[in-house]
Amino acid sequence: MTQPFTVALLLLGLLCAPMGRTEAPEHIRLYTEPDPEAKGGITGRITDPEEEILRILAIPPDAPKLVYRGTLSGTKNTTFTFTGLPMRKYDLIVIYENKFFEGLQLNRGQDTLTEKDREQIHATIQKSEPYFPYKKVHRLEGTTGQGNTARAICTYLRAEKSEALFAQEADGTWTKDQPRRTFKIVVFKQVGPGWQITRARDLYPIWTTRTSMNPKHFPHKKLSRVRVTDHVKDLGPIELL
Repeated sequence: MTQPFTVALLLLGLLCAPMGRTEAPEHIRLYTEPDPEAKGGITGRITDPEEEILRILAIPPDAPKLVYRGTLSGTKNTTFTFTGLPMRKYDLIVIYENKFFEGLQLNRGQDTLTEKDREQIHATIQKSEPYFPYKKVHRLEGTTGQGNTARAICTYLRAEKSEALFAQEADGTWTKDQPRRTFKIVVFKQVGPGWQITRARDLYPIWTTRTSMNPKHFPHKKLSRVRVTDHVKDLGPIELL
């Protein structure tokens, strides 16, 4: 699956002019608001890679619909802070221009998906959301058997123009001529005949450049299951490479 996706990106990239990265307008309603009464939080500093962080997110593994956005500061936005987090565990996602790191817990127990399960889930993803013709599954875990669930972290891509959905704003904030890309957490349930998508959660929808259509993906244990109580937890310096 990776090779056809990459070859398609190379071909489509020749048609897409590098016009700069722009956030999609749904960012204004995408993320979960901090709880003003919660005293918990997370802070830290990414020391490697030494690149600008574009976005950092915190997601409770038991409630993937909740996605909190961290505040970035310091040189190249490498210092991050989350405040107003209710007491529970959180997985982090760190997004750069051409790569992203994640510590998502995709399944509570051991991954028992069979090869057939994986083939069915991949087919289900490819059929979903035809607006995005290209989907890449970075990680997939779950429990085999009817009634059980699985989760995946994916990149969804549209490299073609869309007159209907890419509106040219008067102030030039975004343009319909750029490739459209988003990361998603996709949740599945085995319903008998096969696997059905029960939820797909956008994480970072943008119009991007042809050089950033196929970002590298790195799972990392240091970003997994950060326990938050009634204070801001300092993770200190973090090396991801």
